Amino acid sequence: MRETKGSVSHIAQAIEEDLRLRNTGLQKPHIPALADLAASMLMCRSVNTSEWRSILPRTDCSEKAKENYISRFLANPLIVPIRVMGGFVPEILEKLSTKGEVVVLMLDQRKICDGFECLMVSVRFGNRAIPVAWHVKETEGAIGFTEQKLLLNAVAVMIPAGCKSCFQQIDSTGRPI
Repeated sequence: MRETKGSVSHIAQAIEEDLRLRNTGLQKPHIPALADLAASMLMCRSVNTSEWRSILPRTDCSEKAKENYISRFLANPLIVPIRVMGGFVPEILEKLSTKGEVVVLMLDQRKICDGFECLMVSVRFGNRAIPVAWHVKETEGAIGFTEQKLLLNAVAVMIPAGCKSCFQQIDSTGRPI
């Protein structure tokens, strides 16, 4: 059962309302779950799932049940991050290009832990990079061009008509190549 009062619950409800209005490909039960996890992450300002668990807006769950809930959601093959982000990226890019400025999309790869690499496309916003699409792969080295091309093509179809954009590849330190 979801909590209905408190700051995390309030944020989760706002996120849920927004998710319901967007074309994210999420099934009905996944929307409040994603809203709860996103609100928990925003409140913690961390990607540490143990921290999310401590404030997850659920009242009828033990700590172990909350941990399992988070793990099941993150491993769910029905939730496709690139499809979910497709409900947000066109609006983000459109807003960034309203003054006719070129939107810079960057491709980067990072090791996230032993044996896992994350390929990420981000949009430059001032001096920050905001991730808009990503692909995590179990590998011992670089993710190959095939996966890069698939991710870039998935982002390319999200670029709204009339939006001037360019991709910029960056190295492991975040500097342009």
